[in-house]
Amino acid sequence: MNNRIAKRIATFMLTSVMTLTLAGAVMPREVHAERSVNDIQKDKDNLQNNIDSTNSQLVTLLAEVADLNSQISDKESEIADTQANLEAAEQSVNEQREAIKLRMKYTYESGQNATMLTAILESKNISDMLNRVEYANTIYQYDQNMLTAYQGTVEDMTEIKTQLQTEQTSLKTQKSELDAKKTSLNNTLATMKTQMGSIDTELAAAKEAAAKKAAEEKKKREEAQRKAAEEAARKATSSQQNSSDGTFHGSEGNGSSGSHNVAGGNPTASVNGSAIVSYAMQFVGNPYVWGGTSLTGGADCSGFVTSVYQHFGYFKGGRLTSGGFRSVGSAVSYDNIQPGDIVCYSGHVAIYAGGGKIVEAQSTKAGITANRSVLCHDILAIRRM
Repeated sequence: MNNRIAKRIATFMLTSVMTLTLAGAVMPREVHAERSVNDIQKDKDNLQNNIDSTNSQLVTLLAEVADLNSQISDKESEIADTQANLEAAEQSVNEQREAIKLRMKYTYESGQNATMLTAILESKNISDMLNRVEYANTIYQYDQNMLTAYQGTVEDMTEIKTQLQTEQTSLKTQKSELDAKKTSLNNTLATMKTQMGSIDTELAAAKEAAAKKAAEEKKKREEAQRKAAEEAARKATSSQQNSSDGTFHGSEGNGSSGSHNVAGGNPTASVNGSAIVSYAMQFVGNPYVWGGTSLTGGADCSGFVTSVYQHFGYFKGGRLTSGGFRSVGSAVSYDNIQPGDIVCYSGHVAIYAGGGKIVEAQSTKAGITANRSVLCHDILAIRRM
């Protein structure tokens, strides 16, 4: 048991040094801009692992201390029992000595001489002599045996008591060492918990800074998109003003695939953007089909916008490509966008539905939808019929 506990103490001391070393490795530093949230989180995770490990060591150590306390208590009980037995043996020795003294006193006072010579001289015959000699020898031998036995018991009890006291001292020394280790582990835990508080503060600050930076970058992107849309609308308006009639050329890239009358012959005079959006929303959930123009059976992005507007009398000459929509109607800035306006992107076209969303034939996977932001792509032009 003693060797096992000694090894346990040595192991604890080595682990304590390693724990303190690891704890120092994740000591929080001052907050720097280059310290990312991930770096700080890794430090926090490492420190938490060290705290968990130290807690585990402390639990094991407390069990060892409890075991030592139990052993010390058992030793104290054994010492108490041995002391009681020792006192009883010493009392028996004293009682035996007193009994011998009384017998000697009785023999002297009664005028009897218990020596071997007296037994021989006063005997009446051989048989009486032998009896007297045997009796005297028996008494003598009995007294000697009893004194020897009692004295041996006293010596044994004394030796046992000394051994138990030595073992008790050893156990108390080991307990003192474990108590010192427990104090060390508690101090280590307190230090690491203080470090954890510093890391939590640093992590919160880093997250706040990251969120602020992300918001600023998003704002910059949206501003850049807005300016790009305005610039595209300005260029489209300039191109429209240079046109000498009411026709335009539409294609995916350069608007050269054919001519279409913008008004389409006789568009509905009272139509407004909200009516266009309301009509388009009826077909949300229907499929996306490449090259399709059917609002119910399937359409692609330009086929969808063409078919919606054809319902109100526009584009009767045929379907337009996404590139062709960039020069229809009149240009509108992003700040003045309204429901029903046509929003042109690179290779894509949609109808502005209001609330920052567009209704569109999105993709073969999504179909016709109305849940994406108008800023889902860079806006090249916004046109109003």
